[in-house]
Amino acid sequence: MLEIVNYNVDEYEFPSLLVLGCFDGLHAGHVELLKKAKLKAKINGLDLGVMMFENGKGGRLLYTFAERLRLLEEFNVKFVLKIHYDEQLKNTPAAEFIKNIDEKINIKGLMSGSDFRFGAGAKGKVSTLKSFAEDEDNGVWYLPVKDISFNDQKISSSLIKSMLESGDIEGANGLLTRNYSVTGTVADGAKRGKKILGFPTMNVVYPEDKVEVKQGVYAVSCTINGVRYGGMANYGPRPTFGEDKPVLEVFLDGYEGENYGEEVTVEFISYLREIHKFDSAEDLAARLAKDLEEAKALFEKSCQSGGIV
Repeated sequence: MLEIVNYNVDEYEFPSLLVLGCFDGLHAGHVELLKKAKLKAKINGLDLGVMMFENGKGGRLLYTFAERLRLLEEFNVKFVLKIHYDEQLKNTPAAEFIKNIDEKINIKGLMSGSDFRFGAGAKGKVSTLKSFAEDEDNGVWYLPVKDISFNDQKISSSLIKSMLESGDIEGANGLLTRNYSVTGTVADGAKRGKKILGFPTMNVVYPEDKVEVKQGVYAVSCTINGVRYGGMANYGPRPTFGEDKPVLEVFLDGYEGENYGEEVTVEFISYLREIHKFDSAEDLAARLAKDLEEAKALFEKSCQSGGIV
């Protein structure tokens, strides 16, 4: 279990390598940085820590704080420096920000992406960190890592968000190096999926602070009790039944559980189609049967390719 170290409050005494960044998405660039940091920490006998904003810098996040904690476990991260972004932090000078961290955490090494910016007015940068490391009184080394590009564009959370919002799930998954996922609690629904349509669904509560995928029908997967199931999901309104509120409904092929009140993680594999209003429940059910066949094929393809289509 990762230890949470609250910025400028909690202490961490074991000699550590701290990775600096926003880490709101854990995309391919972050993965490359964390892989190198994991190796550096192991070679130098240091605990690996990652700086992470609890709430981002405004707008919805690619992953909630809890989701990001789970994603970090594969990199042998020992602790997360949890930072709440507010006006006070926004106006903290770069040098003071690093000093505050150094006073509470036993830092022996620092790493970041080469374009990392921090402090008031985003004036802190690689040169600021190099200067801090070169000061013999601090006893810290610093290593920047070159950013990764995709089609001559730097891989960024904003780029991935735009892909998700436009329905380019496969493109976003490629940049994330994993299927984009939503973790939410299963809520009680109208139960018409089972009674009327023949497709019993789980209504998964979509986190309010998480970026919304494009409304539509998707091929998805979900692992429950160690078993990975393929299926389809609808995110958006249900116009055939006169309902406008966006809902994430998930049907898993071969799964018969209900899971009310439990958390599940839904992985998005591919965008299938937009949401339509059908003349009848029977017409909708017929279309869902076609959607499921397409979703099952994409799920199989995903399994064969190691998780990403």
